[in-house]
Amino acid sequence: MRKYDAIVLFVLGGLFMMLSNGKFLLAPAAWVFPVLFLFAIEKLSVRVALVALTVVTALSNQLSFHKMLPSLDMPFFEYIPALAGSLYALPFIFQKLSFQKTNAFVATLILPCTYALLDYMNVYFNPYGTFGILGYSQHSFLPMVQVASVLGVTGITFIIMWTASIVYWLRLDIGKGKRRKVTLLTSSALLLIVTFGGLRVVLTEEVETVAVSGIHTLDRTDTALLEIFNLHEKQDRDFLEKTEENIDKLIEMTIAEAEAGAKIIHHSEGVALLDHTQKTAYLNRLSAVAKEWGVYIVTVPYVFTAEGEPNENVLYMIDPAGDIALEHFKYGGNLIEKTVEGDKSIQYVDTEYGRLSGIICWDKDFPAIVNQVGEKEVDMLFIPSADWKEISPYHTIVGNFRGVENGANVVTQTVNGMSMITDYKGQTLAQMDHFTTDHWIMRGHVPMEGAKTLYSMWGKYVVWCIIIALMISILYIRFVHRKKGE
Repeated sequence: MRKYDAIVLFVLGGLFMMLSNGKFLLAPAAWVFPVLFLFAIEKLSVRVALVALTVVTALSNQLSFHKMLPSLDMPFFEYIPALAGSLYALPFIFQKLSFQKTNAFVATLILPCTYALLDYMNVYFNPYGTFGILGYSQHSFLPMVQVASVLGVTGITFIIMWTASIVYWLRLDIGKGKRRKVTLLTSSALLLIVTFGGLRVVLTEEVETVAVSGIHTLDRTDTALLEIFNLHEKQDRDFLEKTEENIDKLIEMTIAEAEAGAKIIHHSEGVALLDHTQKTAYLNRLSAVAKEWGVYIVTVPYVFTAEGEPNENVLYMIDPAGDIALEHFKYGGNLIEKTVEGDKSIQYVDTEYGRLSGIICWDKDFPAIVNQVGEKEVDMLFIPSADWKEISPYHTIVGNFRGVENGANVVTQTVNGMSMITDYKGQTLAQMDHFTTDHWIMRGHVPMEGAKTLYSMWGKYVVWCIIIALMISILYIRFVHRKKGE
């Protein structure tokens, strides 16, 4: 390797890593950057490789998520992507050390196992959710997306990294016969994954659908909306008048969608800002609409509670009898939003349109909780959301993966973001971009049946399988190979 080759590889690797995540999510980039990093650190000392790669991965991740995080008055909060990104240098260093010990094929497992485990740390320990998981990069490559129905989104990460590790391993000092065999097996495995994934996408069964409409009425960047918050803080009577005007508009739009044939009407997160004294009347008005038109209504008011109590960000599902069939308090992001925290239990309602459930926005970033959707065999998952331009459509895509993992059709109505309806395979059935229209209504027909996925049955054990594979690899490298060498 010439003097400047490593620099070029670092730059290209960093560029492709940036393009594989965050606001870009380019599927091919995710397959390229790990190979470039392995070659970049090949001739470097471990110390130099660690420093260089830490800087590159931190910078790349920071650029991927530039302005995507909410603006909060917390020290260095905006640099969380850089901190998280820097950790992803470690799996490449561990892989380098492993290949220095042995060129045995089992050593190729070090990179995918350690990289996937870092993604699992997001799943289980990150209080902000699963931002940054590499598997999301494949959202547009539907055959690969189907892996999530078996191994979850982190399983896609594992496959990408194992492929990179094998590509690098093939150039080590190994026999031609072994090289040929591994090349054939790896190519065949990837081909089978893509083939079966593609077949799952294109082979469809005739299923009944139900007409669903999504609605939101507010723009979170509108100064008039910000004024409503200020009016409530001042306890101004104008607050009640302005919120009633918005409620009237929302009721009118809800009735219009029922008249147009929608059987389920889905409001965005925070579709109505209410004082706690208005909540009962608001729900009663929607109950009357649901009863008159024989529809289900999913609504998420933001309720200003009595002084000294946390506000409510709560989802209600109202059935055609006018009764509240489901109440769900948001559990995701309470560390920041300071609202009433939900109990992290996914509820559902059995209806003539299938088993329905709902969570709110940030909730979808916690797969370990949303996995209840698959365990409870939910057919249709509603995710009313509120985003901002920089995080769209990334945040909607995250919810779509929850549907693929758990075999649920997903309806996401997002104020200031991408609204989307996807089936349990991740196929887009309808979408609406808040920023390209001022008619914030999404209509689509949603399958009334989901699918039982392998991930919903064994997903919680995948991480343990990866840990076991990693331990076996380490023990082999440490003891078996050493014994052979002696």
